[in-house]
Amino acid sequence: MTASHRRPLATRTALAALAALTLLADSQQLGAQSRFEILRDPDDGAIDLSQWLATAGGFLPILSPVTEPAVGYGAAAVLAFFHRPAGWDIEEARRRFEAGERLTIPSVSAALGMYTSSDSWIAGGGHLGVWGEGRWRYTGGAGFTRLDLEVAGNGPDGSTRLFGYRLDGWGLTQSLRYRLGSSDFLVGALYTYLDTETVFFDDALPGVAPQFDNALASAGISFAYDSRNATFTTDRGLFVNLEGRRYDEAFGGDFDYWSVKTTILAYLDQIPDIVLGLRAEGGSVGAGAPFWAKPAINLRGVARGRYSGDRSLTLESELRWDISRRWSLVGFGGGGWNDAASGTEDEVRVVAGGGGGVRYLLARAFGIRGGLDFAYGEDGFAFYVTVGSACLLYTS
Repeated sequence: MTASHRRPLATRTALAALAALTLLADSQQLGAQSRFEILRDPDDGAIDLSQWLATAGGFLPILSPVTEPAVGYGAAAVLAFFHRPAGWDIEEARRRFEAGERLTIPSVSAALGMYTSSDSWIAGGGHLGVWGEGRWRYTGGAGFTRLDLEVAGNGPDGSTRLFGYRLDGWGLTQSLRYRLGSSDFLVGALYTYLDTETVFFDDALPGVAPQFDNALASAGISFAYDSRNATFTTDRGLFVNLEGRRYDEAFGGDFDYWSVKTTILAYLDQIPDIVLGLRAEGGSVGAGAPFWAKPAINLRGVARGRYSGDRSLTLESELRWDISRRWSLVGFGGGGWNDAASGTEDEVRVVAGGGGGVRYLLARAFGIRGGLDFAYGEDGFAFYVTVGSACLLYTS
């Protein structure tokens, strides 16, 4: 997504409402089973969506307000459908979760919609496909968007200020990765295409036209290592991804430049009931990249895409304490840095953000936790609904 969306608490009441929505959407799928039974874990009797997601019509709806200052107030909805792998058994999946073993990655299809008071909106869909006993991984998506955003830059007097603009257009992204032998190493091919119109509301960013249309197209390769025990909410393991892209007119775009991005996610659980997550993300682009495509600082408490430059680095840590089988508390914090290619002092920017939150084990067989994060950073107070890992966005 182009902008981060700040969302409210997934409390026990919200979980019950979520369960009710799934039942109303396809009550005939329940057959002779009671509605109450399919939404309860047979082991501890707690609300759990594993059995519902394992049915032929089971899906996970995520409904939340949008409170991102750059796009105004509104609502967003995601509808995710989980495709069970061949031979997948829910009892075996629950056993593997309790034993801390690696969970099978299911394929997931999703649709997304968002609308806010500033007339910003997003409509699209995507698919994560896993087949060949996990050897092949496909990630793809397409959508249309009109977003009112802000980017930080230097004004005529040299001071940092925000410039408001509208990004209107459509795009698609495709990636295919292949696991090498029985190892945890993956190699992949990437393609992205964006066709957009950019319009500044008042003053334009220095050196940028107040209105322009362009297309951005890239092809690239990725090298990754993934030993995480679970994709959605990780307890242990390491994910490292290095990707290089070439943006070129030969691929259908209007810009010619190179980009490199590195993501590292590490999870440690040596202390019982404690999981420490560490994230490092860095990116760099060559000359010629449009301002809105430059790497940005990505932190909870910091507006996504607002603080960007030719080079960017984000460091964040998160500590999760499982206070019971179902409930967890989290604390997180980090900082980010970026600068322009010239590296002059007044073009260097450092921002920080942090906070805490709560998690609930939504689907034990799939290893999915969900909840709320409260954050405070460069852009003030923010709150987010998190389903799965807060870092999941960076692992596609």
